[in-house]
Amino acid sequence: MSNRELWSKVFEIKKFDLNKDIHFITAKEIKQITGQEPRNMAKMDSTADLPSIFKNNGYFLLPIENGRYEIIRGEGYHKLEKNKKTGEYDADIKFSITTAARGASEMEYLDYSIYTGVLEKILGLGSMYPSIRGRGRSRSFNFFVNRHQVDVSGVQLEVDSGLEAEHAIVLIEAKMETPEDFIVRQLYYPYRHFGLISPYKKIVPTFFTYDLGNKVYKYWVYDFKNDVDYNSIYLKSVHAFKIISTEPVELSELKPLENTQIADIPQANDLDKIITMVFGVNEKIDDYKKIAKYFEFNERQSSYYRQAAESLGLISSHKGKYYLTDKGQKLIKLSTSERNIFFIKLISEYELVKSSLDILQHKSVLTDGDLVKLVRQNHKISGSTVIRRAQSLKSWLNWIAERTNTFIKEDNKFIVS
Repeated sequence: MSNRELWSKVFEIKKFDLNKDIHFITAKEIKQITGQEPRNMAKMDSTADLPSIFKNNGYFLLPIENGRYEIIRGEGYHKLEKNKKTGEYDADIKFSITTAARGASEMEYLDYSIYTGVLEKILGLGSMYPSIRGRGRSRSFNFFVNRHQVDVSGVQLEVDSGLEAEHAIVLIEAKMETPEDFIVRQLYYPYRHFGLISPYKKIVPTFFTYDLGNKVYKYWVYDFKNDVDYNSIYLKSVHAFKIISTEPVELSELKPLENTQIADIPQANDLDKIITMVFGVNEKIDDYKKIAKYFEFNERQSSYYRQAAESLGLISSHKGKYYLTDKGQKLIKLSTSERNIFFIKLISEYELVKSSLDILQHKSVLTDGDLVKLVRQNHKISGSTVIRRAQSLKSWLNWIAERTNTFIKEDNKFIVS
């Protein structure tokens, strides 16, 4: 029986009246009824995590004391607002941080975005210094959900990252990828707790996500109109950035790692998804069904991206399972900038990519017509297949251009910048 189904059992055994707005339960009772760890049963970070008994009756769960919870009818979650555009931010760092932004943990990317100065730019609070991280016990405070007063004392709260400025404290909740919504408690409890610790500083609750596939850093900056109203959360601003490196890269540096040339490029136009697949395999998303579900691919698309990762020597497969090769292990351990260069050198082992970069290096321009001509010269194909291969090649070159600034895309051609 799943945790979600077990909650129906809890309601049944506790004889909770579904006409009532408030119910109380202890961690000990949850453990006795379900046999599961209470902290796992209580983890409902978004509405997608809500058991049916909660969702169908408008309830959500709040910790109120160490080992004691309140089940409340009301609006417990806030839907993340859409951002309209993604900007670029030139990393404000003096040297390459080789150990940052290398894996699949939101904390690595949050830290990296802080180091680059993007958060200071967004908030405009001046210099900020990391001062808070991890778990602790809350001070006592109370608030209202609808007209019901909730009293909180000594509950465990966690701050993914907290920074202090001269006149403000920034509290950040971080996630990998972007959920539809989040439970307000994750921002509200730290907001109230640190407001009591530092009453003369502005508390700035902030939600952060990192999109590994698109390499986009997103920040939602919130505030509360009324400190004692749980539902008074409102958005002040939302920001999305790609953090770029200004370290110069020369076309001559983009050479294959090995002399082996791969004949054809697969129809895997989004190179970020190939890299994300490698990280996914490391996280046990390791067969075609899991890959297809994660990316919302059909089986054919899943096959294209698996073939691409295999032909680049990043993964291998055995009896339907995917495994990281030595190259794949190396890729996931590199920093973002190092990973990009390493990956470009890998895809330069494709004959079409190497030939395209050679033309750019010698002629400083590469047209759409040149790409079609290269495909026809290297492969015995015709008709629409030529156009599809040329389009894949064009998208790969555009990916290289965006991450190295060695050349740019302009109308129907690439030009050395």
